Amino acid sequence: MSFDRVLNRAGRRSLEFVRLFKTGGVIVNEHVLSLEQTRRHVEVLGRSFDFIHLSDLQNRIHARNKKPFCLLTFDDGKRSNATVVAPELKRLGVPAAFFVVTSSLGGHTPFWFDRHWALRAKLGTLPQGLALPVLKQLPYRVLAARIEQACAQYGVEADLRNDDICPMSWEEARRLHQQGFSVGAHGHTHAILTRETKADAFENIATSIRMVSAEIAAPCPGFAFPNGNYTPELALHAFDCGACAVLTTEPVWVDETFPLWRLPRVQLFCGHSAGVIHLKLALAASGWMLSNPDGTGRGYRAMRRVRRRPGHNSESLIEHFAAGAAGSVSHRPVNLPE
Repeated sequence: MSFDRVLNRAGRRSLEFVRLFKTGGVIVNEHVLSLEQTRRHVEVLGRSFDFIHLSDLQNRIHARNKKPFCLLTFDDGKRSNATVVAPELKRLGVPAAFFVVTSSLGGHTPFWFDRHWALRAKLGTLPQGLALPVLKQLPYRVLAARIEQACAQYGVEADLRNDDICPMSWEEARRLHQQGFSVGAHGHTHAILTRETKADAFENIATSIRMVSAEIAAPCPGFAFPNGNYTPELALHAFDCGACAVLTTEPVWVDETFPLWRLPRVQLFCGHSAGVIHLKLALAASGWMLSNPDGTGRGYRAMRRVRRRPGHNSESLIEHFAAGAAGSVSHRPVNLPE
């Protein structure tokens, strides 16, 4: 028996076991998928979960259903989301939310991380100053300038003819909204907001939410943090700016203990097999076994534990973690799977 078949069987059985005692469901974080990958992910997830719309999340969190739910979300707003993923989801009757970077829609500049991939593809080994963990510690202005300089120096550029690289247009985003998909904000730039000053981060969040709301002529249904990095203060600000839900990348299931201003998501990637998807979502049910991409998980889980205790003071707890996360927690090194 091949390793993939063993992994698939183990993952499927693990997820079946989890469903016996776990309430709630999962919010899945995707980026770009091909047509075949879209079909595979939907098929695998549909065996164990009911797909829901972002607007149904609050009611479903508090409902008691035999089958857990799954909310599909896609970050960055690449054109292939609009031309490949969304049409297939519509055909299959599967709802989803697409979070867009508002300054990039309709533009002609690739995202910094796509330019970084282009540099890696050409150079192989990158200078230390261009290492991904190093770049992710920088304010956006410094990061973007460093990438720009490197692309000019080595004669490299990401190919905007590739729809997995080129951002969608506002017209395409509005069409997604008109087709019944949710279109939310993913920052005005793809800045890692915990690396920005408070004023810049607040303005970045507010601008993106305001622009999405204006373009779709409706309240912004959600805000998803770029790279997953957040603090409670930033999350509450996004909520106060009008986002109906705020999403992170905490790799756990979501249930009634989570507020709408701080919703976890489990990241899946295009190359994941059925076994990896099953196993990853089963492990996410534990609340601690998966690594947390943005490094704020310990404080978050402590907050959840205290929130469950009778007689706790939620407001003072929020203030405590907002202050703590703005310091040592949010500035830990970031290591996202590639």
